[in-house]
Amino acid sequence: MSLFRVSLVFLIVGLTAACGFQPLYGSATRNAGVQEKLAQIYVEPIGGRTGQILRNELLDLANPGGIPKTPAYRLAVVIEVQSEGLAIQNDDTKTRYNLTLNSKFRLTDATGKEAIYSGSTQNIASYNVVQSEFANLSAANNAEKRAALVAAEQINQQLSVFFAGR
Repeated sequence: MSLFRVSLVFLIVGLTAACGFQPLYGSATRNAGVQEKLAQIYVEPIGGRTGQILRNELLDLANPGGIPKTPAYRLAVVIEVQSEGLAIQNDDTKTRYNLTLNSKFRLTDATGKEAIYSGSTQNIASYNVVQSEFANLSAANNAEKRAALVAAEQINQQLSVFFAGR
């Protein structure tokens, strides 16, 4: 590698560091203000088993230490689960489903009156249908769980970006 290329690489790295660039998920950001603000969020209960999974994952992502004693924010999440048959056989049976999990969330102050941020996510998880009812139930439950985990990650990312910009 020529001296010019090496110099160019160091110049670009130096300029990037000098402009104040800081990755959102770097170790400095994870331990800084963004994580502190996420840890101050109280996640309100969400109805249904899928809601429980979503809430628990949000709590784990935002504050692994547990529910904050004096939360500065409240997060309300409303979910809607729909299942739609995809692969339809000649005898009108469905062998594959798409499960869609729509979630709308709203971040408010501690009193719950002033909306600070709101957003939504949509996640699709597919599963196959077979002869066994137990296997079908298990596959549908697994699809709901996968969709809820991805929705929690997306909500956490949206809130992280919001708090990083404040």
